[in-house]
Amino acid sequence: MKQFEGEEWVIGAILNNPENFETAKLSLSASDFLKYSHRKIFKAMEDLDRNGTPLDLSTISALLKGSKDKDRWEDEIEIVKFLKDDVPTGATLRHWIGVVKKRSLEIYLREEASKENLDSKKVERLAYDINTLHDDSILYLPIMDVISVSEDPKARIKTGFRDLDRNLPLSAGRLWTVSGRTGEGKTSLGLQALYHISKTRPVGIVSLEMSAGEVKDRILNSFGSLPENFFISDPSTLSSLDLKHRCKVMQSEQGVEVVLVDYLQLMREREDFRSRHLEVSHIIRRVKEFAKELKLAFIVISSVSRGNEELPPTLSLLKESGDIEFASDGVVFIHSEKEKEDLKFLNIAKNRWGWTGEVKIFWDGPKTKFRDYQKEGIDESD
Repeated sequence: MKQFEGEEWVIGAILNNPENFETAKLSLSASDFLKYSHRKIFKAMEDLDRNGTPLDLSTISALLKGSKDKDRWEDEIEIVKFLKDDVPTGATLRHWIGVVKKRSLEIYLREEASKENLDSKKVERLAYDINTLHDDSILYLPIMDVISVSEDPKARIKTGFRDLDRNLPLSAGRLWTVSGRTGEGKTSLGLQALYHISKTRPVGIVSLEMSAGEVKDRILNSFGSLPENFFISDPSTLSSLDLKHRCKVMQSEQGVEVVLVDYLQLMREREDFRSRHLEVSHIIRRVKEFAKELKLAFIVISSVSRGNEELPPTLSLLKESGDIEFASDGVVFIHSEKEKEDLKFLNIAKNRWGWTGEVKIFWDGPKTKFRDYQKEGIDESD
């Protein structure tokens, strides 16, 4: 791509159709243009728009004629206007706006990162803005052009747990939270789902609880073999931006479609929050954003606060933040009864798509493995 091609496309699109300025000004300002003449032209457009003056070649030319190098400006406008016969519109225009914005942010990031008194928060924010910038985002679609999950047989992700798959659909862009008290098998449930999914699509785990070696040993103990489509990241610390970076790398290099995060309460942000509640709220909202943006399915392991140990956990006990409930598309609690060590209950406490309630599941403690509940040799689904 030519050095200023994106800027030429954007300004050319506005000069040929001033209504395109409404789209451009949502993301761009004059300072985002690197070429001096382009920056001057866009600044004139901003001034005219601010004063309520219609944008067209004559009003822009009139405003620029007062500049010291007016002859040069008139030449530049004419050149830009006719640079492109086929000016971009719609998604194509938004793509070029994204190109201009991204390059501007990258230059700003390099300048901030090279300063002697580096502001780490500003640098991190700029890096986040660059990573989350949608070059080809679409603001809206006709509903007839939207592909629903039910219309795409590949979209529905099967975890291997009959009653969960039946009642709580998992697909790209969705976030499950699996929670419960210590020792109930939260990580085991997540790993087993991931192992099953890996038979048909690449998966990844970001493990703060266990090392990569421990994850490998757990899988071998439970299933006796290692899946090829299974990738592990075991950072010692993890912020939401770190999580996004790791997920993007696994996705781009290995095609990962589902990510297990073990577990939420071990994540820490780099910036300061007034309370741990606000920090966890920020993290879980970011994870949901990443799910939609990257089109990944997330399964997040979460703790519960201490309550009556005799009662099953509820949504109000999700540890450190009620936003876990609000951000999650589905919340599943695991709990058991003391007198029945091989039987556990999966409580689907939140389900954006319908049914909530409790289902039974068998637990093989020595193998740290679950299997679907059957009664008297008859599958309950029958």
